[in-house]
Amino acid sequence: MSSTSPLAPNTPSTPSSLTAITTGISFKRQFKPYFTKRQLATLASLKKSGTLAVKENAARHTYCKFIQDVGKKLGFPQKTISTSQALYHRFYLYYSIRDYAPQDVSVTCLFVASKIEETIKKLKDIIVAVHSVKYPDKKELDPEQISDERRRRIINYEKLLLETLSFDFQLRHPYEYVIKFIKWIQAFQPTLDSKRLAQKAYSLAVDSYKTLVCIEYPAHTIAAGCIYLASRLLKDEDESFQGLSASEPWDQHFLSRMEDIEDVCQQILDLYIAINYRDVTHLTKIKIALNEQAQLRGPDNIMDDVTKEEVKLQTSDWEFDSASNPLDVVNTNQHTVSYHFSTC
Repeated sequence: MSSTSPLAPNTPSTPSSLTAITTGISFKRQFKPYFTKRQLATLASLKKSGTLAVKENAARHTYCKFIQDVGKKLGFPQKTISTSQALYHRFYLYYSIRDYAPQDVSVTCLFVASKIEETIKKLKDIIVAVHSVKYPDKKELDPEQISDERRRRIINYEKLLLETLSFDFQLRHPYEYVIKFIKWIQAFQPTLDSKRLAQKAYSLAVDSYKTLVCIEYPAHTIAAGCIYLASRLLKDEDESFQGLSASEPWDQHFLSRMEDIEDVCQQILDLYIAINYRDVTHLTKIKIALNEQAQLRGPDNIMDDVTKEEVKLQTSDWEFDSASNPLDVVNTNQHTVSYHFSTC
């Protein structure tokens, strides 16, 4: 992602003026695979609208579900659909639903994801599927009736999306890790009901793309969170279920901080509570249990103070006095952008 604007590594936490960020006519962009909660809060605050943030949160779930439905209609594998949803989240880190219609952005994300995952579909086929999902009781859209103006708009959005990605298409998903982790666990915990656990964890991983965890954590941590939560949910449904042993150091086994695993769980639970999935009371109890577990364990003593501040979700300390802000400047064509690619 872009390392311009407030997320540049050497940028001070509180700029003295707007020009401290936007001086010059050249910007450097480099793909940023993951964002801390503080960075996400900063990007959200740059849009200068609390009401807009609420709308974007609501739209996130609606259109990620929409992408899922259209992807299934097109016969895309889950990997392509999840890539589309991840692209949607990344696009709206830097752009607003006020300026770019979520439906057209969703079409763009499906179009680009089909190329990334080599499950290519023509743009007209995607638009026909979108019409079918949106209007299931109406006659199928004739591809010849798709306006040139709409095609051009999607192509322009595609250019913006590719720039937002800094032309870096290395996206990893948690699904392969879910299978590998569970096979490994079963090797030393033979009583594990691996089939049920894998099915539930896979389902949670699919739903996790309706949240922002895919741009906060690497795929193996998301997989760990989904397995951990799946074990708790299945145990809540059936006390005889043989899930993860409570005595194992799962953070070490999954090569992830326990705080991160729990945060993945919490975000998925928040999603389910928001959409009234299952019995909200049971989901709330699991959330409380996770919070109590974290309090009992205490803070991570290995984490340095700077990282502790970065991972906190907090109100941004960035202030901008002028009508424009760094995102307004970066998201225009009034400058030169140089893209920097990882050499590893």
